[in-house]
Amino acid sequence: MPTWKYTDKTVTKEELEKSLESVKGACFACETHSDDCPIAKLGGEIASLM
Repeated sequence: MPTWKYTDKTVTKEELEKSLESVKGACFACETHSDDCPIAKLGGEIASLM
């Protein structure tokens, strides 16, 4: 199981999926996507653990 680097907590696949869905739900769906977007960065970090 992967470890969340910010807290050293081991996370399950189910926790990752639930968190990723929450992050996607927080997205504002901007017309122009920016690499500086903290929501996109978080989603990418979570997805990389899957």
